[in-house]
Amino acid sequence: MPPDYKKLYEIVCDLYANSEHFYYGQWDETFYTLRVFETCKELIQKSRLKVNKDVILTAAIFHDIGKTKLDTEEKIQEEWDDHPQYGAEITREILRDLKFDNEFIEEVVYLVKHHGDRPNKVEMLRTPELKILQDADLLADMGIASFIRPFLYSGKNKRKTINNVNYIKTTKSSNGTISKENLYRLNLKVSRRIAKKLIKEANKLNKKIFKMTQSELLEG
Repeated sequence: MPPDYKKLYEIVCDLYANSEHFYYGQWDETFYTLRVFETCKELIQKSRLKVNKDVILTAAIFHDIGKTKLDTEEKIQEEWDDHPQYGAEITREILRDLKFDNEFIEEVVYLVKHHGDRPNKVEMLRTPELKILQDADLLADMGIASFIRPFLYSGKNKRKTINNVNYIKTTKSSNGTISKENLYRLNLKVSRRIAKKLIKEANKLNKKIFKMTQSELLEG
């Protein structure tokens, strides 16, 4: 019988809700956890790899929970790279309390702990399960979803909508370009195919949004 994913998701959502930075706005991990979970399901199906589905999907729910340990601006800046390690500890504790099998727990914890060790950062042997989780973590923030963070940043920075569109124009955020860099960080061919499709999707949406701010009232 598979884990009760909804129950696990509710647990991590409660932990995020008790944090100051990770349950709303541009760092709303309840949304991005959901996206990583669903993207893992897609990759499991399309890759046709022989993997432990329950381990991957449980790890997808917990993969960023370590960010709740970074719940100050100073820690976010200084300890961001440590959130997988923090997440591994939190995940192990929660799954033990829920009486999961120890072997299952350690397999999930391994994925949470190493989900940030991408090919361009750390040379290591990656299991098919880790490859899927790592790729889903990147893909979940591409395509239409990639527009959410920049526009939520505008609220935090008290930036007008028009100014935010111009900001996106002058940076690589959410215009598909930054996602091209991520192509080289993906493990699987199927992930790269999906990424290219998402980049095209983002580019089309960009053009529509940029066109909305073209006006004689803003010229000169």
